[in-house]
Amino acid sequence: MSKNEVEVKVTHYSKRGEGLAPLAEEGRKVEVPGAVVGDLLKVAIHGKRGKRRRASILNVLTPSPDRVEPRCSHALECGGCSFQQVSYEAELKMKEEWVRSLFTPFMEGVTFYPILGCENPWAYRNKMEFSFSEDLKGEKFLGLNIAGGRGKVLNLKECHLISPWFMDVLKSVKNWWDESGLHAYNPPKDEGTLRTLTVREGKRTGKKLVMLTISGHHDYFVNGRHLKEFKEAVIRGCGEDNPSIFLRIHRAVKGKPTEFYEMHLHGPSILHEMLHLGERTLHYHLSPSSFFQPNTLQAEKLFQRALAMAEIKATDRVYDLYCGLGTFGALFSPHVKKVIGIESHPYAVCDAEATIERNHLDNFSVIKGDVGAVLEQIQLPSDLIILDPPRAGLDDKALGHVLRLDPPKILYVSCNPETQFKNISELIQKGDYKLKSLQPVDQFPHTPHLENIAYLEKTSQ
Repeated sequence: MSKNEVEVKVTHYSKRGEGLAPLAEEGRKVEVPGAVVGDLLKVAIHGKRGKRRRASILNVLTPSPDRVEPRCSHALECGGCSFQQVSYEAELKMKEEWVRSLFTPFMEGVTFYPILGCENPWAYRNKMEFSFSEDLKGEKFLGLNIAGGRGKVLNLKECHLISPWFMDVLKSVKNWWDESGLHAYNPPKDEGTLRTLTVREGKRTGKKLVMLTISGHHDYFVNGRHLKEFKEAVIRGCGEDNPSIFLRIHRAVKGKPTEFYEMHLHGPSILHEMLHLGERTLHYHLSPSSFFQPNTLQAEKLFQRALAMAEIKATDRVYDLYCGLGTFGALFSPHVKKVIGIESHPYAVCDAEATIERNHLDNFSVIKGDVGAVLEQIQLPSDLIILDPPRAGLDDKALGHVLRLDPPKILYVSCNPETQFKNISELIQKGDYKLKSLQPVDQFPHTPHLENIAYLEKTSQ
């Protein structure tokens, strides 16, 4: 065994979902992609990431009881999955324990609900963004980023997180690209045309949407022939369906704000989706760039649990911050007096207004603008504030105004429990709140990510 080859026992996972094992002789840990907690491995050490060493598996000497055979041939190379080699039961247990451990300082008297897992943890994603890339030899790649590949892209042969037709479109568009004469966009040089291919579907409606994002540099624009042939490629990939097809122009100029322009090329101008929420069915219009929970069936569980946890009353006035296309507001509005949503993304605001109209929600309205800036102008108190911010969590301005409004109840939904915990810590310390209940929801099987619902009340309540 060479000095770079060692035996290690995997003890836990990194934030990236990679196995971590101690290196006794160095007093540090080694990251091992594809490892499972409990594995005894022979690994080759070949680099560093910060204070940690990096290694690759040479041989699984004694497999963990939680190790399973990955379903996908790209599992150890692609950056889309980290846990395909881990049994789903073990993955759920690990995620649940992580949330419980993270919130340990506030767990006294808290109702902790068991994690909600997926009935089927495969083909669950309703959206995927694929990247175009070329190497120095001119070889073309269209797919997902390679794990640890510093922007290198993998040509996908299969993906088990999405519906099969996504791959049909991907392959058809790749064939179009090979014949088009166009090049992938190179960000450092601001050269080339093709950036990303976004594919979306309505899981409950079967509707399909495809969007090609290109550079806004006038020297690398597409012509009519390119667009015609691209549309034909997408339609071939979609079979007999009538997909919504869009072109998005991404204009990035140094020293100026990034600009996006969308052009409707074919089919319906929006994507129609539904959520079945108990006895109610809500209808949504999705613009191609609007955010929607990527796991539709799990989102239905998430929203119903959030509604049940919030302990709402018919007289409640609700603020829905970072409301997106109005999912939470639409869910809560029939049960409360008034819902006011705040959202900065213009397409999402348009979609939220369509949601309000389509579902006949007369007591729900949306204000366009940055959450912190809009809250600065609001003096009217609320009975409940719903928080569903981006992964970075609440900024200081937004958090300060939530504390100023001093709502009796806060429902905080997050795709990043760590920033959620940080914000909740401040709400408890500065706002005299008490954490009442937690509900982890596995929205993202085979990845280290999950959604978490937290419900807080004023201690004086």
